[in-house]
Amino acid sequence: MSRIDLALVEAFVLVARSGSLTKAENLSGVSKATLSRQLTRLEKLLDAQLLMRSPRRITLTEAGRAYFARCEGLLDEVTGRLEAASTEIHELTTGVSGSLSLLSDTQFSTSFVCHVVKLFLESHPNVRCQLDVANGFHAPQVGDVDCYVCSEPPDAPNLVAKLLGRLHYGLYASPQYLARHGTPQAPDELARHQSIVMKERSGPSSQVPQVLLVSSAPGGSSGSGSSSHAFSPEPAFETNDHWVMKTFCIDGLGIALLPAFFVRPEVEQGVLVPVLPQWQPEPRRIYCASQRQRYMGQKLRDFVDLMARCVVDIDSYNFYVGSSMAAVERRRGGARP
Repeated sequence: MSRIDLALVEAFVLVARSGSLTKAENLSGVSKATLSRQLTRLEKLLDAQLLMRSPRRITLTEAGRAYFARCEGLLDEVTGRLEAASTEIHELTTGVSGSLSLLSDTQFSTSFVCHVVKLFLESHPNVRCQLDVANGFHAPQVGDVDCYVCSEPPDAPNLVAKLLGRLHYGLYASPQYLARHGTPQAPDELARHQSIVMKERSGPSSQVPQVLLVSSAPGGSSGSGSSSHAFSPEPAFETNDHWVMKTFCIDGLGIALLPAFFVRPEVEQGVLVPVLPQWQPEPRRIYCASQRQRYMGQKLRDFVDLMARCVVDIDSYNFYVGSSMAAVERRRGGARP
């Protein structure tokens, strides 16, 4: 059997995925005539009919389905390795540059990831960065980005997830809300209070998840004698954004479960106060997920390493855009009085 040109396999996989020559032409920019010639040549080399052609649609034969099952994953791997080689050579000759595409769960986006991106771009001025936010209503398109920052990596065989660290959460409310409704003294009293809830997925089957609170105090009791308490929030307000949660919490709409670092400025200013501070949920994990076949170039490695360091030092960062430059200057030791 003659050696098969990789371009012929690429044409076959493209057409098989697209279902028609017209769609394949629109996706690739390669003319239908060229694609058709490549498919015919591949079938001659394999001595097998791979496709059934009709005016409206192309379907795979049994041999075509078997060949597609073998070639699709191999082609993705080869493409990834070739991109890796190109990226590595580019970085060796020009330094760290190019683009970095990121996707973040909404709870980490404006409250954490965008500030890490700002710090990253300060030390990598030749890198262009794109940050998109997963809105929680649709499955994230992880395959389209270099890195996905998330609390739960998607269950996909081609993804590799690195644990960056854990973030502490707590219950918070405004002094005005507690003055009107009273301050809970035990977790079982939370059921009588209004809750501001993070809704991470939509649809008729979506439910507000239970929150397991664990006592950090020796001999802690939920009111029922237990050192843990499963709390089912009764939503007075639902959103998929932590900034909205914090805003309505400050406005006195109810009690909210929020990242501790995210509300630190409000707690220091007294506009929010911890509720049942001795009762906290388990820290939530934060991951960086990427495609297995993608080459983790120097810029992506640098970004992931920076994120891991920032998770450890998260309480030392100022999370307001307007004062973020002052925070950077303080860390550099150049802040003016």
